[in-house]
Amino acid sequence: MVLIDSYVKKNEIRLNTFEYLLRSGEATLKDQLLKSAFMDKLFADYVADFREFNIQFSKIDLEFLAFRRSFPIRLECISLINTVLMLKTEAPRVFTELVMYARRHFLIKEELDMLRRGRLSNKESTSLLLFAIFLESNEEDLIYVMMQEGAPEVLRQLTRDHPSLGRKFPILTAFTTSF
Repeated sequence: MVLIDSYVKKNEIRLNTFEYLLRSGEATLKDQLLKSAFMDKLFADYVADFREFNIQFSKIDLEFLAFRRSFPIRLECISLINTVLMLKTEAPRVFTELVMYARRHFLIKEELDMLRRGRLSNKESTSLLLFAIFLESNEEDLIYVMMQEGAPEVLRQLTRDHPSLGRKFPILTAFTTSF
């Protein structure tokens, strides 16, 4: 239980620190972030990390029960991506780097390929979350790549086969019905 509590607190600290860095007017911190190749590592390793919490034999609180089959590193990575997209005006160079590495690592293609071949489990749900974040950001470059890779058809089929997705991710339904 201590390990889980510790992870949640450290995760929150990391995300808050990252957000502060992006909001900061201090350009040298952002320069260091860009020179560190963090974005490359984010897309090369972390976004595809589907390791789960191994807490099957641990005593956990009821509130944490829903997270026992989650992918902490991947979800934290998605949170970092969301933070950059939300703060693109405060950190335009970091935002540009994020989009560049997302394209370089074929993030959207890989996520759609996973949705095309897989069943709808927690793993695929994280892809839907990522696409919802892209659509909510209204970032033209990412949406354009989604269009090129055939996201509307894949997402339309999923929302048709699983109507509850429309309630969970209304933006995905809105995206697919506009075509």
